[in-house]
Amino acid sequence: MSAAALGRRSDAQRNRLALLEAAAAAFADGGIEVSAGEIARRAGVAKGTLFRHFPAKRDLLSAVLAERMLELRGMIEEVERERPAGLGAVAELMSRGAQMLAADRSFFDAAMNEAAGDAALTDAKLALVSALERLVRAAQRIGELRPDVTGVDVAMLMMAATNTCAPALAAEPALWRRYLALMIDGLRPGAATTLPVAALSSARMAALARDAR
Repeated sequence: MSAAALGRRSDAQRNRLALLEAAAAAFADGGIEVSAGEIARRAGVAKGTLFRHFPAKRDLLSAVLAERMLELRGMIEEVERERPAGLGAVAELMSRGAQMLAADRSFFDAAMNEAAGDAALTDAKLALVSALERLVRAAQRIGELRPDVTGVDVAMLMMAATNTCAPALAAEPALWRRYLALMIDGLRPGAATTLPVAALSSARMAALARDAR
């Protein structure tokens, strides 16, 4: 590949990254209805450049959400490096993940609905669940996590903690921590009672995502 071609590819990669960062900030400030022009302005590129990378807003939303999933996977790897396997590691990950979700709850909810069924986003979700399963199984092997919990459960609980108190988050931004702590206590083996419904499997999640397209 020529030096000119390499330069163009490098420029394109920088522009895509700038657009993703600008879109995440713009969606957080103004919701998913923020204009393409505003996102391009924040990224310092022409609107045409935005549409070359992301032909529709749905494509951009999916890409931003996939980046969030990648960020969560990075959190899991950090926790695995920093803490020994066990409930403490799972609790730390849930706290960090819920904090990220709580900071941008309205965008996350709206974007997940808007981008439902996107293949790349579905793949990112499944990769995240796989990483969560690894963290969960490590805690279960040493007996610190109830044996019927799955990675999907952990993801659902992180979202549930912030959803539960969403109406009060503006006035009480840390309230979700109370509910997360109650949920974490319910993950201890000694607190276990038989669950009335089976957890969603990764395969079932993928099927639901395909049906939503």
